[in-house]
Amino acid sequence: MTRANNSKLSLLSENSTKIRYHYLDNIRALAMLLGIMFHAALAYSPLMQGFWFTADTDSSVTIEIVTLFTHLFRMPTFFLVSGFFAIMLIQKRGLTGFIKNRAIRILLPFLIFFPLLAAAIFMAINWAVSHVENLSPLLVFIKTLIENPDAKQPPLSTMHLWFLFNLFLFVLSTAALYKLKFFQSKIIDKISSTRFVVFVLPILISPAMFIQSAPHAAPDKFYPELWSFGFYGLFFILGALIFLKQSLLDEFEPYKNKFLAISLLAFTVFYYFLPATVSIEEAMAIAMDGFTPTLSHLSAAICEAFIAVYMTIYCLLLGKKYLNKQSKLLRFISDSSYWVYLIHMPILLMIQFALTDIDMNMWLKFLLSSLATLFITMLSYLILVKGTPIGWLLNGRKKQVLAS
Repeated sequence: MTRANNSKLSLLSENSTKIRYHYLDNIRALAMLLGIMFHAALAYSPLMQGFWFTADTDSSVTIEIVTLFTHLFRMPTFFLVSGFFAIMLIQKRGLTGFIKNRAIRILLPFLIFFPLLAAAIFMAINWAVSHVENLSPLLVFIKTLIENPDAKQPPLSTMHLWFLFNLFLFVLSTAALYKLKFFQSKIIDKISSTRFVVFVLPILISPAMFIQSAPHAAPDKFYPELWSFGFYGLFFILGALIFLKQSLLDEFEPYKNKFLAISLLAFTVFYYFLPATVSIEEAMAIAMDGFTPTLSHLSAAICEAFIAVYMTIYCLLLGKKYLNKQSKLLRFISDSSYWVYLIHMPILLMIQFALTDIDMNMWLKFLLSSLATLFITMLSYLILVKGTPIGWLLNGRKKQVLAS
């Protein structure tokens, strides 16, 4: 990269730090809130009947298809947006200020909320084991473990807070890359291009998908998982590149409909390779011993990679077109989404556990559990969190902004 290009990039980044990217705030919030719908939908997925806590006796292929399709790009979109704001924050506060800010906003909430939420989820599961009549296969398995404490226990998990653990790892990695001047190197010019993102990035992601089962589970271990860096970490870096080259996202605009069409076609192939269901024994074997990939799994892995890249870009383009605005409602949704996602799991589990033995239409159960969880968590934010030290911890102190 020439000195002139460096100066131009520096000026662009300086100006970019002063812009409020409303559409990215809103996209990130939606990605978080869709996590409620995702976890609620797992109870009615045929594939997940064998190893999800609240697996219902009824299931729907329609719910499963929508859930698995969005699963391939919801969190990649979240990590891309996080990478975008990471570089912006470094430009504004420097490396020390960046790491300090991320430690307060990411690491500290993980350390505080993990034990509290783990206890709440344990109590919800313990209640279900004792009170629910139609126990899911996973709850039957857990009941066996409770009754036989000497049996081999599954590995510890960071639960749904895995995104915080991984996000902080990416923060430290990005800080190291910035310190080594990676983002000022000549390679940035080569990888900040439509051709690289469209054709090369999915190939780079495919190995990470290949060594994971399909659909991929969360990287929820208490140690860095290499495949997470090769998947979510690359989206984090892509977000940084888009910040440094603001025109890159606009260059994808003419191809967005092709991205959607290719993704839908690729998902058809991907879904074909999925098993009809997975038993609790198979799920536990993968959790404890890891996944052993086969040659036939390669097609599914490649499809996952292309869908993740193309649909993430597609979502960004839609967000920039329709969500690049601010209002009191959007600001509330954006501010509350972090808290809502943190605490939603035990609340959702309790609601779905309570609905398990009730003779009710499956779709009503799905909507009731999702919307009730959303209402309770948002109401708790409004009453208990907004304007309190907890809110300041999660979102920082907010300046008064007039609604547009």
